Amino acid sequence: MKTILALIALLATAPLLSAQYVVTNPISDVLAEEMHFEDIAKWVQSINNQVQQIQTLTQQLQQIQAYVKAFGDPEQLLSIVGADQLITSLQQSGVGQTIGELQQLSNGVQSLAYDANGLYQSLGSTFTMPNGVTLPRAEDLYRKFGAIQQSSQNFQTVTNDVLTRREGLRQQIATTTQQLQSATTDAETQKLTGVLVGYTAELEAVDREIDQAAAQVATQDIENRNDKERQDEARREERRAQMEEGFRRSSEAFQLDTSAPAFPRRQ
Repeated sequence: MKTILALIALLATAPLLSAQYVVTNPISDVLAEEMHFEDIAKWVQSINNQVQQIQTLTQQLQQIQAYVKAFGDPEQLLSIVGADQLITSLQQSGVGQTIGELQQLSNGVQSLAYDANGLYQSLGSTFTMPNGVTLPRAEDLYRKFGAIQQSSQNFQTVTNDVLTRREGLRQQIATTTQQLQSATTDAETQKLTGVLVGYTAELEAVDREIDQAAAQVATQDIENRNDKERQDEARREERRAQMEEGFRRSSEAFQLDTSAPAFPRRQ
C-alpha cells in the first residue's frame, strides 16, 4: 500500500518537476555542435576560394596591363604619322591624259606653228607657189603630227608632276621611318609599318605614270608610221589602177590590124 501511494505521489508531482527542470540530450547537443563547426569550415573554405579567385584575377589584370604596356592598345593609336598624307596621295589622280583625249585635242593649226621652244622651225599656215600665188595648207593633214606633239607635251607635264609628288613621298617615307625607329609599342610599330608599305607602293605607282606617258608617245608615233604606210599603199593601189585603166584605154584606141594587106591591082 505504501508503494502504491508513493507511485501516486510521484505521478502527481511529475508535472511540477518538468516545469522547473530542462531535460537535455547529450548526443543531440554533440551532433548540433559538430554541424555548426562543419558549417564554419565550409564558410572558411568558400572565403578561401574567393580569395584565390581574386588573386587570380589580379594576376590576370596585371598581365593584361603588362601586355598593353609592351604591345600598346591599337584603339588608342588614332593618329599615326603619315597616314593622312598617304590617304591624300592615294586619292590624288595624275595629270596625264589618255591617248584618246590627246588625239581629240590634236590640232593642225597648232601643229604647223609648233617649234618646240625654238628647237624647230614653224611651217606657217600658208605656202607660196612658184608663180607667187599663196595657198593655205591643208590643216587636217597635220593633225596626226599634232597628236605626237600633244603626247610629247603630256609626257613633260606628267614628268614634272611625278617628280614633285615623288619628292613629297620620299620625305614622308623618311619621316615615317624616323617615327618607326622611336616607336615604343608593337601596335604603333605595326601601324607605322603599314603606312610605310603604303608609301612604298604609292611611290612605285607614281613612277609608273611616267612610263605610261612615254608609252603613249611611242604608241602615237607607231600609229602615225602605220598611217603613212597605209597612205602609201593606197597611193600605190591607185597608181596601179590608173595604169591598168590607161593600158585598157590605149589598147582600145590603138587596136592592131590583123587583116591581110590588100595590094592595088594594075589596070
